[in-house]
Amino acid sequence: MKRYIIEVRDEKGRLDMDAEKVKRDEHPFLFQKPTYSMDQLCRYMSFGQGRDNPSGPMELPVFMQSIGITYRQKTW
Repeated sequence: MKRYIIEVRDEKGRLDMDAEKVKRDEHPFLFQKPTYSMDQLCRYMSFGQGRDNPSGPMELPVFMQSIGITYRQKTW
């Protein structure tokens, strides 16, 4: 099963720890665990924090970009 890590990066692609602190407060679910499955990420996008907008993996990149959080597959 593929697992994904959540990160906050700046415009140049570097990790941004100050911005991550802000995003942790805005989206606490995404920072509770070290990795997530695609199903978990899609469920959060669809129904997390009062949303009721069923969506799938194709919409996930746009959603994550809109909230300022990146995700990538864990490869180790």
